[in-house]
Amino acid sequence: MADEAARSLKGLESTMTYGQMRKYADNLDVHIDSAYLPQGKNGYYNEDEHTILIDRRLLYCQKRCTLVHELIHWQHADNTRTGIYGTRVEHRTRRQTALKLINPLEYRTAEAMYEGDPYQIACELDVTLQVVKDYRMILVQRSRQSSLLDG
Repeated sequence: MADEAARSLKGLESTMTYGQMRKYADNLDVHIDSAYLPQGKNGYYNEDEHTILIDRRLLYCQKRCTLVHELIHWQHADNTRTGIYGTRVEHRTRRQTALKLINPLEYRTAEAMYEGDPYQIACELDVTLQVVKDYRMILVQRSRQSSLLDG
């Protein structure tokens, strides 16, 4: 397994477009390409080849979220191509993806502006509905932890 400390995503910002993220990744030890992937598979990371593939049929918002998701797999040296990784790894990756793509202040503003409508929030923040759902789960977990500490 590669040294995770050497695989930093510092500098990858929630405000970046898909194109800016691709340009940012040019400085990383990973090759990114697009292909027609099997139905239901948006992307994968191959640790053996340090390659990320993203389904070329995705919308830019989906590609943006998928790229961050796969970059987090790269950061942790996960090999998603083989399919031999557990739900724990996927849960960690989805959580970190949401935290990387959603700025808390922008989320609160969008939530107030759209009265909590997850689809509108996702559109406003240029993320998928799944990323919004994952972020909301993080907020629920933090709220529960805070309640336990207070009570």
